[in-house]
Amino acid sequence: MNPFAKTAAGLFVVIAPPSSDPLEAERICSGLIQKLSENLTYNLDPRAWQNAMQMVPNQVEGALTSRTLKWTIADGDLPGALASVCAKAAGDRATGVDLAKPIRIYLSQYREPIAFNCLILAQPDPATIHLLLACLTVVEAGSPDGCAITSTLLSASLNLFDEHTQSTITQVFGRFGPPSDSPYYLHLMP
Repeated sequence: MNPFAKTAAGLFVVIAPPSSDPLEAERICSGLIQKLSENLTYNLDPRAWQNAMQMVPNQVEGALTSRTLKWTIADGDLPGALASVCAKAAGDRATGVDLAKPIRIYLSQYREPIAFNCLILAQPDPATIHLLLACLTVVEAGSPDGCAITSTLLSASLNLFDEHTQSTITQVFGRFGPPSDSPYYLHLMP
């Protein structure tokens, strides 16, 4: 059973070119997966995801936004709507990948979740990691073909050219390898 999917779902995405050595984004992702897996009662709680992401040291350019989006959806298209919200938010972080399709495919396996947490780590080059956490909740919007999606987005960047940041990230996450080939983990190439 996928511990990151019920009526709520969770997905971890690393966007980076292939590498023979584990990338820092992969190590951070693996460490956060392990942290969230420690207590299965809270592994889909958005607050647990937010706390886990905020544990990544030396973040710069951090931002938190919260908003409610109204969506009128076609029958069975809630996975597409959730995927679109994540892809649009990640597109603002210049990931170089269209995320909507792989996220929609992932969510389609679990029918129509009422909540979705998606952590995206984009490492387009050895010097930078962009982190984006989207915590989405679906509520009824008063009509049978409509819903509202409440989103909380956290974003940050890591400057790995900074020696102190690189050293701290290595110290905290250096023992982790790339995440295993799990149903809740995607590695996409830019």
